[in-house]
Amino acid sequence: MRGEGAPESEIFLASLQAGDAQAFEDMVKMYQHRIYGVALRMMGSRAEAEEVAQETFLRAHGALGDFRGDARLSTWLYTIASRLCLNRLASGEHRMARRRSDAVEMLRGRPEDQPGGDLERDEREAALHRAIAELPEERRVVVVLRDLEGLAYDEIAAALGLELGTVRSRLHRARLELKDKLERYLT
Repeated sequence: MRGEGAPESEIFLASLQAGDAQAFEDMVKMYQHRIYGVALRMMGSRAEAEEVAQETFLRAHGALGDFRGDARLSTWLYTIASRLCLNRLASGEHRMARRRSDAVEMLRGRPEDQPGGDLERDEREAALHRAIAELPEERRVVVVLRDLEGLAYDEIAAALGLELGTVRSRLHRARLELKDKLERYLT
């Protein structure tokens, strides 16, 4: 998309806020994979990630009239997705469901079951994903948004409603914890 249909253009945002169904569909197409990716890394379950992504766009649709454009559209969507993930992660129901689904996900995603893949690379990648999944939620979300999605520190702070120093601190602690967990793969 270029010009008038660019995701951050005033014309595109005005179309979204006016309830233009095509603009909303375009927004979903532009961001669905990124929102799903964030949710998958946060939730650790494909099914829950799909639910969070769908809920993110449903909530965005209902709140487009309130979107002031202070932040980028992508940041606003990440905010919605991140808060939905954190709310789900905090619920006791999620913890029980996650324990049940962890075993299933581990069996589905074993590196040795992936044909033609480089086993060592797959093993490192699987270890990284496991290590990220084991981080406390408040650290996991900043790692996912910064290191996997490439958001700037100020965008993360805005998305999560945190001070910039808090984002930096959580990210630093998360990276140290990941380094410790992945030390054998780093040498």
